[in-house]
Amino acid sequence: MDEIVLGREGFAALEPHWEKLAAAGGVETPFQSFSWLDLWLQHRGLNIEPFILVLHGGETIAPLGRARRAGIRVLQLLGSPDSDYLGLVTTRSMDESWDGLARALSGHRRSFDLLHLDSVRHRGPILSALSRHLGAGGRERPYEVCPWIATNRSWPELLVAQGAGLRNEIKRWNRRMQELGGVTTERVHPPVAGAILSELIEVERTSWKWEEGSAALRGGSQRGFVSAVLGDSRSELVVWLLRVEGKLVAFAVVLMGDTRWYYYLTSFRKDVANAGSFLLSHIVEAACAENCTVLDLLRGDHGYKRAWTNVTSPVYEIAWPANVLGRAAALGYAARWRAAQSERLVRLRSRVLRIGDRRRRPS
Repeated sequence: MDEIVLGREGFAALEPHWEKLAAAGGVETPFQSFSWLDLWLQHRGLNIEPFILVLHGGETIAPLGRARRAGIRVLQLLGSPDSDYLGLVTTRSMDESWDGLARALSGHRRSFDLLHLDSVRHRGPILSALSRHLGAGGRERPYEVCPWIATNRSWPELLVAQGAGLRNEIKRWNRRMQELGGVTTERVHPPVAGAILSELIEVERTSWKWEEGSAALRGGSQRGFVSAVLGDSRSELVVWLLRVEGKLVAFAVVLMGDTRWYYYLTSFRKDVANAGSFLLSHIVEAACAENCTVLDLLRGDHGYKRAWTNVTSPVYEIAWPANVLGRAAALGYAARWRAAQSERLVRLRSRVLRIGDRRRRPS
């Protein structure tokens, strides 16, 4: 029997069952883990009411939240915009899971006006299920691409496959870093100590991200969320640290799946050229050696990622109405998406709001 679980207490009560599904392989990425979404609700989802659907006799959890935006009741997957992959927690196939969710939502049309999904991967099953159970009127677009590096091979094999250009770049990065003095890398696991967190903040303060206003640790709810994730022993992640003569010059937060690593948050001192690239090369080398089949560089087809791979996976944004009001909202999303294609408007929005991508700039 399907069930709707409302509110934060209801969400918290789901933890044992959520972890049971996770142990059975129902959590596709770290962004669907209970601990990630628990911390996200505490720090980033303050204006969102959990609206969780438990489907298929408990084999599927749809971690939705409900918020009111400009008078529209919007359902969304919890974790946006801090999660690069959003989705369901399920031990069933994606076709079955999304069909079950769409069918359940069709019976609760009075509870929402619009379903807004962003950064979702399973476009085919989602669109098929929504059109079948909620009808026409939905809008969708490619949202981003996520480059990834196949690391199911040895480091020497990867270097041969990548070609002489990258091999020469890696030699150059190594040479420039060694010229600065004693270079060391280390890994830190949660809970991350306050002294190290202060060092991470200091690195961001001396980075290009701080100047552009896109530093994740600059302040506000995003800093609170990232700090909470780093400080929580439940978090499956590693913080990579790069030091020169003992001074921290770069770091990277890598989320850990069973056989897939996610290169989530990185920063480096702008006065230490190539520090970020040098650290990434060490992370790729470690992935090749440690049972990681894919190092996922996550959203954004940026230059430093293309130096490593031309293989990408797309994610999508979908707006689907439940009623007449929702249809008008879906049309509004489509108009906004068209406007977002204007580079001038994107630059203006970034300048006015002081926002940017946490991984956008090559190092």
